[in-house]
Amino acid sequence: MRRWLANLWDAARSLARSPRQTLLCASAIVLAVMAYSTVVSIADGMAQVLGRRFESLGDDTLVIRGQSTASGGFVPGRGDLDDMQRMPQWIARAALVQELSGAATLLEGAGTRQVAQVLAVSEDYFAIDRVAIGQGQALSGRGASAKRCVLGARIAGRLFPTQAPLGKFLRIGGQWYAVGGVLAATDEPGKFVSNDDAVFLPLAGASGLVRPGDDGGRLVVKAAPGVDIETLRAKLQALLLRKYGGRYDAGDFRIEAKQALLQGARAATESQGRAVAWISLLASLVAALGVMNMMFLSADERSGEIGLRRAIGATRADIAALFLCEALLLCLVSIPLGLALGRIAAGLLQGVLRLDYAPVLSGQACALVALATTVLVLVFSLAPAWQAARKDPKRVLRAE
Repeated sequence: MRRWLANLWDAARSLARSPRQTLLCASAIVLAVMAYSTVVSIADGMAQVLGRRFESLGDDTLVIRGQSTASGGFVPGRGDLDDMQRMPQWIARAALVQELSGAATLLEGAGTRQVAQVLAVSEDYFAIDRVAIGQGQALSGRGASAKRCVLGARIAGRLFPTQAPLGKFLRIGGQWYAVGGVLAATDEPGKFVSNDDAVFLPLAGASGLVRPGDDGGRLVVKAAPGVDIETLRAKLQALLLRKYGGRYDAGDFRIEAKQALLQGARAATESQGRAVAWISLLASLVAALGVMNMMFLSADERSGEIGLRRAIGATRADIAALFLCEALLLCLVSIPLGLALGRIAAGLLQGVLRLDYAPVLSGQACALVALATTVLVLVFSLAPAWQAARKDPKRVLRAE
């Protein structure tokens, strides 16, 4: 133990005597760890938000998806919604959602134009999807058939940055709608179809905006209390087959649990985050190669020092340990600095890219990059350490 402490002290003095090489090696490690921690912080932040969204939803919701109206496949309609609403023993609430496209996504207000996701929904959609209203009212009662719209919190801020949106008018797809409500802000990431960026129209008042080729829409169904979700799935499929059996088969009806959809989205996000994290770990490999190259140069430049150490009794193992201790010290100083700078960089990216979630860097991610980087740097330092240890002290001193 005492010998290793002595080697660490000697390594620290050696690094101090070569500030340029030390700075270059440390910078490579810092940048590699910084890149990894920045990417992982953003990915973990998104995964945590999806996890909260996943936990906030119950396991009693089914989504019946249609196909593009241009494909000729099954498309849920108002008649299907009426059928669902006539099953109170099985279904507590049902809503029809149609996502509009084309000109309907262009919003024109007083001196501003924005493109947004526009959804035409029936009355119960907000209750089923647990969407909270921050200002005004949802599309229910008289507003369900009037020319009124509800805005997501972020799109409302972009359209009306200096004034209250309630009562203002928007031109959507060539038709004028009054803003009747604004949703409460969420922390859903924008990539995950955030309600913050969406505009909601009453289904009855948006029929003229649906064009062939638009998304076929979906039915969202909330099971009645005590009803098994898989039993309800089979019941709905049987209902649709009886109604459309001559035109479609079971494969045309995509009936999926809402929670399963969210879980799939979260799994995909986590998988992408892991893939990007492993790719960013390649930066640690590049840093290790840089350290190895610098140590080869250092071994050549310090031939006289190595020969003198061997002449006064240092063994080959001592010389190799000296170089490995230098690599270890570089990691001990550079990795914490890289993690700290990566966390700062992730916070800056959150502001620049306007991300809707706070970056999170877990202890597990920190331990992974610290261990992987240290192992890579030490492994790649073995070759220059061995080269330095093999130098013949007589030949080196004679040359000096």
